Amino acid sequence: MIRYKINQTFNKNLGFQVGYQEILNAAEAVNEFLLILPPNLYYNIDFKTTGSMIGAILCNKIVEKVEGTVVNPIEKGHPDIIPTAGLGSSEEILRNYPEGLEIKGTIGNLKTGTNLKAGKCRINDLSGITWQAHHREVNYLLGIVWDFVNIHNEFSYPAITGVFFSDELTPNDWGKISGTTGRNTKVTGMCKSGKDKMGKGWVLLYDNKEHIDKYTRYLKIPTLNQ
Repeated sequence: MIRYKINQTFNKNLGFQVGYQEILNAAEAVNEFLLILPPNLYYNIDFKTTGSMIGAILCNKIVEKVEGTVVNPIEKGHPDIIPTAGLGSSEEILRNYPEGLEIKGTIGNLKTGTNLKAGKCRINDLSGITWQAHHREVNYLLGIVWDFVNIHNEFSYPAITGVFFSDELTPNDWGKISGTTGRNTKVTGMCKSGKDKMGKGWVLLYDNKEHIDKYTRYLKIPTLNQ
């Protein structure tokens, strides 16, 4: 089990109360679950699928640990976790419910020409951290970063290595939307201004110098007592 540096000031009311302890417990539960799955699974699915799986598991673990919450019941609902009071709302309302917690994850960007496979830690080759969204109106976000770090029998399993939060994002913190023609999925990447806001709102950091140094560099995390 990996250890984290923890921002014990994190405590938010998002239509339900959620603090650092619930996020820590949920992240640890996700990491434990990921250790159960066989390495061959990670070899045979792409990083996008692994990341989607991690995000989905984290949503369910947070709901298990935070009273009065439920995973948004519609596939394209926003945010991902809503107060239980939202159950029974119309699909139109659930597509943009006014309260709750949106979760997005990233494994980060690699240096050009790097081709790391599943089971290989990426931190030394990391060239950036970017969260993506389907629209620019995401203003409350719990952003996670994951990597292959949980070593077991010479295979590094995926684990959540950073959790960040901001409730101050604006449309200007997201870039131009691409994929607006044809069958491409619409997507926008977070700009530097948004990343700086996320860095200031760090919640958990994998207690490993290489990861902390890289994440601090790319997200401008305030000085930590390392």
